[in-house]
Amino acid sequence: MGGSDESDIDDPMEELTPEELKALDPKKHARAQHNALERRRRDNIKDMYSNLGRTVADTSTERASRAMILRKAIDSIEDKQNECRRKEAEIAAIEAENMELERRCRELIEKRKAEMDLRGPTSVPSSAAVFLPPTSQ
Repeated sequence: MGGSDESDIDDPMEELTPEELKALDPKKHARAQHNALERRRRDNIKDMYSNLGRTVADTSTERASRAMILRKAIDSIEDKQNECRRKEAEIAAIEAENMELERRCRELIEKRKAEMDLRGPTSVPSSAAVFLPPTSQ
């Protein structure tokens, strides 16, 4: 990127109103519109890089290059994806543990019921209802 930047050069055609420019030369008018559109596009991209840089990179002390901003964005996305995978694995392990605990609770409740059936109708209050958690299959 050597030489002069086109956005730094004053174009006397830009000072004319759109009607004057169009009447003067339709090709110059079209070029001026294209230049203005391209300038807005570049400014928009520059703003987006600045926003991305503030979001993912510590650019408070130095000016970050676009390559550095993109590298930090990629690193951040990869970190979030890895964190998401770890959380999904943790959730799966907790769900498996929960299923095992529910199975064990049902087993213990059935065992307790069987023990009470062997004793017969003795001193079990009617308010002592046995809770069986719903099966999750």
